[in-house]
Amino acid sequence: MGPEPRLYEQVAAHVTGLIERGALAPGDRLPSVRRLSRQQGVSVATVIQAYLHLEGSGTIEARPQSGHYVRRRAA
Repeated sequence: MGPEPRLYEQVAAHVTGLIERGALAPGDRLPSVRRLSRQQGVSVATVIQAYLHLEGSGTIEARPQSGHYVRRRAA
């Protein structure tokens, strides 16, 4: 077995799971960094790292002054 996933990877996997199950649809706003931090029992920095990871993979997008959203997939 490989190494234990890092905390931010676990948070990113949680968000990805919500998207894959349809709980979050393309264009939906994700929970705020602080709210997800409280929900998951992790630091704000961990959630920011998870969101940056998901942005890098093209799963979500940040909108200035608005928050993070599930990215719409190209047709």
